[in-house]
Parts: sequence; structure tokens; C-alpha cells
Amino acid sequence: MAQLSVLVVEDSLVQRTALAEMCLELGAGDVAVADNGRTALKAIDGRAEEFDLLICDLEMPDMNGIELVDLLAARSTGSGLIILSGREESLIYAVGLMASRRGLRVLGSVKKPMTRDALTKIFSDCRAQQDQSSALSASKPSRPVTLQRLQHAIGQRELVLHYQPKMNLADMSLHGIEALVRIQEEDGSLIYPDRFIAVSEQEGLIDYLSLEVLRLALEQKNRWNSQGLNTVISINLSAASFQNNIFCDAVLDNIRAMEADAKNIIFEVTETAVIQDMTRALAVLTRLRLAGCGLSLDDYGTGYSSVKQLSQIPFTELKVDRSLIDGIAGKGHLQVIFENTLKMCNELGITLVAEGIEQPTDLDFLCRSGCPVGQGYLFSPPIAESDFIHWYQAGMPTLNH
Repeated sequence: MAQLSVLVVEDSLVQRTALAEMCLELGAGDVAVADNGRTALKAIDGRAEEFDLLICDLEMPDMNGIELVDLLAARSTGSGLIILSGREESLIYAVGLMASRRGLRVLGSVKKPMTRDALTKIFSDCRAQQDQSSALSASKPSRPVTLQRLQHAIGQRELVLHYQPKMNLADMSLHGIEALVRIQEEDGSLIYPDRFIAVSEQEGLIDYLSLEVLRLALEQKNRWNSQGLNTVISINLSAASFQNNIFCDAVLDNIRAMEADAKNIIFEVTETAVIQDMTRALAVLTRLRLAGCGLSLDDYGTGYSSVKQLSQIPFTELKVDRSLIDGIAGKGHLQVIFENTLKMCNELGITLVAEGIEQPTDLDFLCRSGCPVGQGYLFSPPIAESDFIHWYQAGMPTLNH
């Protein structure tokens, strides 16, 4: 197991010493300490290599933790970062979110005192990310695909779908399935959407891509229906497809041609995508809803006018972004936000889906809170058709089982 190098930045001598000793007990090979942000920077600058992990208090003299985080972001520091403070959870969470959005690798935002169990998990996460980074650095760099490669993939039908389940949390039955597109190379490797969606939008290919995804998803649904698996399937739409009604005509034509039940199809649109052009979005989305398709507002909580959109667009589903779900079992302010969102959805008749469920403790909280539907790696990552069937036939186990 790799030995981590750690810098503890804490103005309290007692807490600083206790944290350093705990790090050594957990197998850290190199532990340094600093009593404020300024001495921390000196310790960082005095090393040939970056620390693997920085544990940073917020309230410190001379240079506080927020100032230090800001400077670390400006330096593009690669160290894992833990925000630690005795202040209110909402403040700790906000600083962690700020650090993450500035490009820092935030491993946690923790309210004092730091427990051994919490630090053990942080060490494990840090080591896992190191292993992942090593694997990525040994592989080919992730570059956007070329226009020619994308055209070939669409024209030669090299797109494949992977599937991630949505689970009814009341009884852990299958609620629905989200279809996610990839390009499959000749050697069997996959190209993920972050490498080709933006290209398809910029080059005017997104409608063709979306229609091919729809075709694949409906064909798959027909195969599942014949196997006794009749469920709702969700398909992502790009805001770029809201520019005209021709795309909507093609979508509805495909649904009719494949004799699909529109009520078993949900189109997911991201919160930020919808607000780019509300008028055109309404023209497309209302027609899809009138035809019987479900509409899902994805990544709820990452945009700025969500409630307004809910009042204007006939959404049937709302997916709460993972940033509001991850760690919710231990974050009171996230619990308040979630519970109020759930109350709103219940009163509006909208199904709430909690995205990004990865921890059993978070799942337990969501179940106790009455969350109807959940999705995340705790149940299953997006997987190929054959793997999905095996998972389904095995009783849809969660990872903690």
C-alpha cells in the first residue's frame, strides 16, 4: 500500500499534533505540519514533490484556510484537499465547493473533530485516486474526436448504449433505465461522451446523433420487452436540438415507426441546457409531453432558475444532482435542501430521482426520508446490455451487498 505524504495545516497545537499522529498511525510515510496558510506555503515550496494530501483548517491567523485554498487553486495544485473546521456545515461545504470549482481535488469537507474512521476513508479515497491517475497517465490522452471520426461512427452505426438503472427505493425494484451513448472502437475500447458530444453540437451533428441513440434505445427496449423486462427508458437530449421543430418531428416519427409506447420513454434535459432558449425549448418539450413522453430535468441544483423552469415546463421527473446527494447522511444543510425539494416535488406531482448514490449511509438516509427513486454506482454503473441482463437476473444487488 502506497505511503502518503501529508501536510496538516492547523493553528491549534493540540489538534495539529493529534492529526499528525493519526496520519502516521494510518500509514502516512511523511507528515509535515503548519500553523497557518503562510507557513503551509513555505512547507509546500520547500518540497521537490507535492504533498499527496493537505488537511486544511479554515480559521487561522495571518493567512486563513480560504486564502490558502485560493492560492493553491491559482497554482493548480494537484494535492488532495480536506477542508476541516469547527464552523457551521454550510460554510465548510461552501468552501469545499468553491475549491472544487476552482479545479482543486477535494476529498472531503469535514466538521471537527476529525475521527479516525473519517480519516481512514479519506486515505483510502486518496490512494484510489492515485491509482486511477497512474492508470490514466499510462494510457492515451483523452482528446476530442475528429469530425471525420464522428461522422464515420454515426454513418457506420458504431454507436453503442450502456445502461444505468433507476431504482424504486421503497422496495429496491427497477423503476427505469437510462441509456448512455458511447462510440465503440474496432479493438472493443469505448469513447465516452465527453469526447464527442461537444464536437457533435459544434459541427451540427447532434440531431443525427440523438436520433441514432433513440433508434438504438427503442430497439433495445423491444428486445427487453420480448424477454419480459418491460420498463421505462430514459434518453438524454441536447439543448442544441431545440433550435427547430424538424428534430421533434423526426423523434415522434421514429417512436410511431417502431410502435413504441411514448409513455415508457423519458427525455432528460439538463437544467442549464433548458434556460439557454426557453421559447424554443418549450416548443419542442411541450410537443413531446403532449405525445405522452415523460420529461426529466437533469442535474437539478447546478443551474440558477430551477423553480422558474418547473413552473413553465411540464416536467414529470426531477433528478437532484449528485453534488446535493453525496455525503447527505452527514450534512445537515444538504438534508434540509433535499427534504424541501422532495416536498415541492410531491406537491407538484413530479417524481424525484436522487442521482449519484454511492454510499450506503446516503442510501439509508434517502430511504428514511421517503425518496422515491435513486440512481448511482451503489446500484450499478452504466453497463453494456449483456452485463445489465446479468445484473437484473442476479436480483439487482447493490454494491454494499
